[in-house]
This record gives sequence, C-alpha cells and structure tokens, in this order.
Amino acid sequence: MKPKHVVWACVPVLGFFATPFLPFVNGPHLWFGLPSVLVWAVLWTVGTTVALYAVERSADHPHDAAPSTADRAEEAAR
Repeated sequence: MKPKHVVWACVPVLGFFATPFLPFVNGPHLWFGLPSVLVWAVLWTVGTTVALYAVERSADHPHDAAPSTADRAEEAAR
C-alpha cells in the first residue's frame, strides 16, 4: 500500500476519533433536526466508503491484468 493510500484511509478514522473532542459536534446541538453526533457519524461513514473506494480504484492490481501472449501460449501448450 502506498503512502497516499494510507492517508486516504486514515482521514475518516481521524474524523471518528476526533468526535468527542470537537465542541461543535459533542454538544446538545441539532443538525437537520437530528443530534449532531449522529449526523457527524453518518457523514464520516459515507466518507469512509468514499475513501475506501478511492483507495481501491487507485491501487495497483497486477493480478487483474490481462494475461500476456506468452502466458496464453503456455496454457495452450498444456
């Protein structure tokens, strides 16, 4: 895993862990008629999904590459 992938994956985790230390989230506030902590958690849950999708799309997958001509010839010889 490349360092940029680690950063993408760590951002949502830091958002979740920061929740109790952020006064605008951890208080008796309502956002969109819901408790702020609930909205914050839902936003970071969606953010986690987006971050993991970005990591998966940008990661190298050499085993998914199309087989080379030599590989196909070797399989045909079997």
